[in-house]
Amino acid sequence: MRETTKKCPYCSVTIAINDTQCFSCKNKVGEPDDHGIAKKPTDWMSYIYAVVSIGAFSGFIYWLFFLKDKGG
Repeated sequence: MRETTKKCPYCSVTIAINDTQCFSCKNKVGEPDDHGIAKKPTDWMSYIYAVVSIGAFSGFIYWLFFLKDKGG
């Protein structure tokens, strides 16, 4: 038997199987797992921001300790 509802992984509200956003907490939800709880979608933009921020910070530290005294 195919389920027609799933549970929001953030607030545990029951929502329709085709919903992509919880009406209660407004978070995005994915497909249900074997237990009927919706999967949390991966937020790739956060990973991209983190990598760019770490790169910028590393560049600043390199400049601060290795290039600043050389006039670069």
